[in-house]
Amino acid sequence: MQIKNYSNKVTIVLFSLFLVACSSTHNLDIRVSKDNYKDVSLVSEPNNTQEPLRFWGNEQPSFLYSETDNTTPITVEGDRLNILALSGGGANGAYGAGAIIGLRDAGQLPDYSVITGISAGALIAPFVFAGNDELDHLKSVMLGINDKDVLGKKNFLNTLFKDAFTNGNRMFEFIENAYTEEMMVKVAEQHKAGKRLFIGTTQFDSGELMVWNVGAIAASEMPNKMQLIHQVLAASASIPGVFPPQFIQVEHNGEQLEELHVDGGLAAQVFFNPSNFDYNKVSDALGLTEKPRVHVVRNGSLTPPYTKLKDKGMPLLTKSVGTMTVLQAKGDIYRIKYLCEINDFDLGVTYLEQSYRPYKASKDMFDKTYMEAIYRYGYDKASRNELWTNDIP
Repeated sequence: MQIKNYSNKVTIVLFSLFLVACSSTHNLDIRVSKDNYKDVSLVSEPNNTQEPLRFWGNEQPSFLYSETDNTTPITVEGDRLNILALSGGGANGAYGAGAIIGLRDAGQLPDYSVITGISAGALIAPFVFAGNDELDHLKSVMLGINDKDVLGKKNFLNTLFKDAFTNGNRMFEFIENAYTEEMMVKVAEQHKAGKRLFIGTTQFDSGELMVWNVGAIAASEMPNKMQLIHQVLAASASIPGVFPPQFIQVEHNGEQLEELHVDGGLAAQVFFNPSNFDYNKVSDALGLTEKPRVHVVRNGSLTPPYTKLKDKGMPLLTKSVGTMTVLQAKGDIYRIKYLCEINDFDLGVTYLEQSYRPYKASKDMFDKTYMEAIYRYGYDKASRNELWTNDIP
């Protein structure tokens, strides 16, 4: 009896040590709270910034237009304000990359004054924003994503005892290598020239969309701006359970706290104007003769595929999440269409038709054969001037 009790105690101790070893170092007592999460500021945030480095999705970016003197920091080449919204989609981000490069090579890529990105779209957006030479790297970066280099070592037990089945180190290294300081200098230059780059993450505790003014961060004097930008990009693309969240350092009344940020796709699959800001005021302030135009790149389909699955937990869960994501994207695009109609904006949408089902050579999340196929599909549609449509299923 004593031997059995001793064995049970040893088992309990070992299991407790295992749980401690697997537990997070990010304790709840240093997390922002329901009472203060709207009042915190970024660590090392300069006091002299002309516009916010970030804002909530339900807040209007009033800094883009001054009612006092009818001016705007936005600049436009030509007679139309162009806005690009890039959606989430994981490996389907290769479609958006192909579409953008196809437009560029065909001489049809508009001069976008405002670019927004969520998840996979957040990874594409800085290349489009920086433009010129950086666009040459977009294909290699997006098609270079693979399970080995991005996911690294997988441990599904970590999903139970930690925050994801990968430790996120490989993902963050990929972000650091792809979005260099040289690139962010170009992003800062574009910001100073009157363009705006907005990346969305989800503030996980509240479930609310946070919009990061990445160009303003790049142009700021923050000593940790590169680390912050990498965290924002990693957070926006961090699928919960697959990649760990990003903990952003903030301050409140002199106390340093943490915010937990994850995939922007939890709050919205795609956005261009979540607070219904009146971009007509910007257009009028610039004296433009054509109404604003919004282009939406949906990295994926807008119709869930019909698939028969075995009655097992993981396949059913995966299918359920996938279906909800597709329908969320469709809802977001219908909302964008509605906003464009009531504000009299032109709208063009592109997405992967559900009938197009390219071959996958493996079960990898980032299957190279599949990604190359949809990259070429997006590229060819852009080359044939068949990319944009108003036909939403």
